[in-house]
Amino acid sequence: MTAISFSSPALSPTPQTIAGQLITSIGTDQSQIATLQEQISTGMVINQPSDNPALAADVMTMNSSLTRAQQYVSNAADGQGWLQQGTSTLNQVMSALQSITSAVESVSGQALSGQTAAVNGIAAQVASGLQQILGLANTTYNNQAIFAGTGSTTQAFDSTGAYLGNTTAPSRTVAPGTQVTIAQIGSTVFGTGTAGLLTGAGATSGSVGVLQQIVNDLRSGNLSAATGVDLQHLQAATATVANAAATLGANYQNMQAFSAQATATQQALQTELGNLQDTNLPKAATQLTEAQSSYQAALWATAQVSQQSLVQFLG
Repeated sequence: MTAISFSSPALSPTPQTIAGQLITSIGTDQSQIATLQEQISTGMVINQPSDNPALAADVMTMNSSLTRAQQYVSNAADGQGWLQQGTSTLNQVMSALQSITSAVESVSGQALSGQTAAVNGIAAQVASGLQQILGLANTTYNNQAIFAGTGSTTQAFDSTGAYLGNTTAPSRTVAPGTQVTIAQIGSTVFGTGTAGLLTGAGATSGSVGVLQQIVNDLRSGNLSAATGVDLQHLQAATATVANAAATLGANYQNMQAFSAQATATQQALQTELGNLQDTNLPKAATQLTEAQSSYQAALWATAQVSQQSLVQFLG
């Protein structure tokens, strides 16, 4: 119950004065009880800005910081998904290219033994490998072709090996002013024109890329070209793919570090925000009990004053 005082000790307070101050005390206690009950019910100290304008402003600022941190966590998780998919895909491409390289290197032995059918079989193997790599080059993540740049296309290359994407690599913001590239451009990884791995897929003549040229030379019997300049071009293209895979792997490690940093920041902000706005339930429960006791005492005192006033009136 709120303490009652009088400005002039020489004056004897009237019952009406005492009753008025008791009523004020009751109102204060009721307001405090309502506030504490709301804080306990919601679990929050601030339920509307008017509860504590300064603290409410701090909470708003903290919430903004937390929202940014949560976005960085989300961006990092998405980036890790892209990079993991890209690295896995290029590892499969490397495996296919190594198989093709081994097959082409074996052509000399097959030719010396006069096994034309075997050479044609190797040509078919290279052609199949070309289609496999073309399929891998169109790998998607969340319905987005990972080697198509920043466009919304679901296909990076068409059936002839022509590049359909753009030349801007996608990235994700993972910290203030910090972005990490999450994919490689398809035309950079797989090449273009006659130096490209996929160019002219399926074409039997004309300007074609590395793999289709090997197929055509094998089928036409130009084995010296297939095992010479064609193989050199294949090895150079394979090195390009390997470099791209290494870049994605390094970016994945960076993304993991930024993800851990963003997660730690998010958790720290959540703890700090909780300290600002969460109700201390044991403390609030104790305060509520005290306020209710004060309220009951004020009600009792008011009743006593009212009875005394009635006796004086009747007397």
